[in-house]
Amino acid sequence: MKKLVITLLACCSLSALAQAPQPSKEQLQQMMVAKQMQMQMMATLYDLRYSRFGFDETVTAIRSGAEKRGWKLGDVHDVQAEMRTAGVKDARRMKALGLCPAGANERVIKAGGGKAPPLPCRTTVFETADGKINVVRLNLHTLAKGMQGDLSRVLGELAAEEDALYKGILE
Repeated sequence: MKKLVITLLACCSLSALAQAPQPSKEQLQQMMVAKQMQMQMMATLYDLRYSRFGFDETVTAIRSGAEKRGWKLGDVHDVQAEMRTAGVKDARRMKALGLCPAGANERVIKAGGGKAPPLPCRTTVFETADGKINVVRLNLHTLAKGMQGDLSRVLGELAAEEDALYKGILE
């Protein structure tokens, strides 16, 4: 009986899928444009640049630079190890670093009147297939331009603090 019910449900589901209207050529084009716009937006929200150093040296330089500036340091997540544990055999080196300018989120919350979300305070260092070392982080300059008033000013100041940290590390 159980197999019969499952078979009937599967047939009904497949029948419903077969009868679902297929998107028109115009709708497909609109979906492609929307996807491209989404990708462009994502590209502007993140700052992706090459490191001047090797993988381990980059991680060390970022963390020691942040520590010297009095930033709050969080955990270092070995994403490569986690991916390998999940079964990805050819995972490249990648580490997510938790670090944030001292008091950054308190400043953002105050400037945003309690309505602005906290910053993720993450930087990811990863190796590409061609062996280059990349650093990706939230682009606070772009974020600041999209805000107004005190929140824009605070995000701009935090962006300048980040720029100072990464100045000798990124190309």
